[in-house]
Amino acid sequence: MLVNVLFLFLMFRCAADILSPDEKGTLVVAVYVGVASGLAAIKVVWSGITRGDMAICATVLLLLIVNLLWIPADAIPQLYFSITVLLPIIFLLSLSRCEPSIFVRLRKRTLIFGTPVMCGLVIIFLVRESGAEADLLSTLNDQPSHVVAQTIVKFSILMINQWIGFPIVGLIVLAVLNVRSALLGFLLALLIKRYSSLWNLRAFLVMLVVSGAATAFFLSNSELVDAFLQRMLFREKDSVQQVDIYNMTSGRNEIWAYYTQMLERSSLLELLFGRGAIWLYGFGSGPTQMAAHNDLLNLMVCYGLVGTATVMFAWFVILSRLDPEYRMSCVALFLVLFFTNGVVFHQSNLLFLLFMAGKAQQMELSGVFRNEAIRRPGLPARV
Repeated sequence: MLVNVLFLFLMFRCAADILSPDEKGTLVVAVYVGVASGLAAIKVVWSGITRGDMAICATVLLLLIVNLLWIPADAIPQLYFSITVLLPIIFLLSLSRCEPSIFVRLRKRTLIFGTPVMCGLVIIFLVRESGAEADLLSTLNDQPSHVVAQTIVKFSILMINQWIGFPIVGLIVLAVLNVRSALLGFLLALLIKRYSSLWNLRAFLVMLVVSGAATAFFLSNSELVDAFLQRMLFREKDSVQQVDIYNMTSGRNEIWAYYTQMLERSSLLELLFGRGAIWLYGFGSGPTQMAAHNDLLNLMVCYGLVGTATVMFAWFVILSRLDPEYRMSCVALFLVLFFTNGVVFHQSNLLFLLFMAGKAQQMELSGVFRNEAIRRPGLPARV
């Protein structure tokens, strides 16, 4: 029963992020917050909670209250932003202590039934985007959808130990979306998984052949190479414009410099407790009208040193509870997104639930249709 509920809830979140990446609507937000909070509360009431998890959850809730009382801005937008940061933490901490068999079955169900659902959602998104005035690639280049890309890349982590064709399809989709942080994060996660063991010679040879063929194809077509570099590095900006660090970073260098200066000019209390989501209440102008695209700067400005330490420690605990099969790949993806885009406020973080290890250690997920069993000391696994 719990597996079915979690599966449907995760698919609901994926559908909301892909089909409506910007405004979700009041009803969708209410259903999401209600179900996520309800599942976390039911798990706590039914199975209890450790003292450590209780302390973390209480601290993040206290952080939310202090932030609302401290920031001189409308409470509703600040509350909504704080929920986007803190709700995934509470949800993942509460449910991470389920039995290992829950996560084994959830991964298997998501692979078999969730993969075609995700493919359908992505196709719908691409078809809808291609209906605009410009062609699909130009539209995605001018208005990259970070929400869609992060949803796809976190779901695709489930594919990294499957047939190599599945993660390659994920890389192609991310390249089409042209969200470079997500593409880089997934590529790094895939390489860590595939090359973590020198004994995995077959995977290395397959990747080597594919890479060699792709390189030869690109080198044989100079126009294609130019188009690729222009799209991936400079986002098709004209050479007479600022085709330098500004375009290569999509303006992040200026945003990061402005946020750094803001921290330097902060008072002691602002350094400790932050200024809230400054782009929501019109603080300053220019770069402050958008998020920093760097979670360290974002958290320091919004929640201060106290809030940053709390949120980072909570995510350290969450990532440490992932199954070893996926842990390092997820950590690599998380860190790339953390420093180059922003990840802690994305609700697609709920997908990390798929990779939890549970209370005890379980066997590795080695294929879609192979059964997994929980090994107990001294007892053989049941097939």
